[in-house]
Amino acid sequence: MKRYIVPFLRATLAGLITASALPFLFAVVVLLISIFTGESAEGQKTILFLFFVFVGTAGLIIAGTSLVLGLPISFILRRFGYSTHSAHVVAGVALGFLALLLILATGEQTPNYGFLLLYLYSALVGGVTADSWWRNSHLLMDAAAKPT
Repeated sequence: MKRYIVPFLRATLAGLITASALPFLFAVVVLLISIFTGESAEGQKTILFLFFVFVGTAGLIIAGTSLVLGLPISFILRRFGYSTHSAHVVAGVALGFLALLLILATGEQTPNYGFLLLYLYSALVGGVTADSWWRNSHLLMDAAAKPT
């Protein structure tokens, strides 16, 4: 199992980069506007702090979801002979969509159609994470299968 740690970390990082792309662009635009309008440094520090809180939270959610749900689904797919790239990506997209739905459903807000773009963005993150996991873990399996 130790050999799967690096592919897991790479997949989590790929998902985190995907999840952080839009908030990063938003933070850059807000910071640039605040610099050109002469806003105080406190406001800029707050924006950076909120961005890093988002990145930390997103990283924990992606890693936790991947560990608790993604890895077992991957091993089930492999066990039943469906360990293909498309099967992993479809499972990742579905899991990404459902993970955000479950997080919002257990919180104070009720899920509604207003969150549909956020659900789709979460599905994209799940698909990217699953794609990265499949590619990195299958590189290991291909390397192990080659005769030395």
